[in-house]
Amino acid sequence: MIGYKGSRWMVLLVATVGVAACGGDAAESTAEAVAQTPAAAEAANPCAETAEAANPCAAMQELPEGVTAAMVEEGKGLFGGAGICMSCHAPDGSGVPNLGADLTDDEWTHSDGGYEGIVATVMNGVTADASSSGIPMPPKGGTSITDDQVRAVSAYVWTLSK
Repeated sequence: MIGYKGSRWMVLLVATVGVAACGGDAAESTAEAVAQTPAAAEAANPCAETAEAANPCAAMQELPEGVTAAMVEEGKGLFGGAGICMSCHAPDGSGVPNLGADLTDDEWTHSDGGYEGIVATVMNGVTADASSSGIPMPPKGGTSITDDQVRAVSAYVWTLSK
């Protein structure tokens, strides 16, 4: 059985193969058709209401103090955008081997995995000596995002492992 993360990668793989195999308008049609499949819809919105008892976003109902759903949503955009977090941690936060840690599991090297610990790690960065890959993470990921944006990215990262 393919797990939640596996199904997202399967949809991505199918879309990539479809686009690579086709050209021009056919590639766009294939990508649009794949994006409309139920699995693609689930991957695009894993927090949608489901009939299953184990809703993957149940933890979203109990956000850390001071964190809002709007912060998490903003952080998600920053993670893949101006924060450039996905460059080292992959678009889904699963990590890039020998570069950025997996943020989706319950193993935390530089904090306890709590929201404030994640904020501190992003704010202060990680030195090459402390990094398990030997690659440093500069404060704020080396970007010029604001302190409030760091808090939003950290809120999103917190949800990845919950």
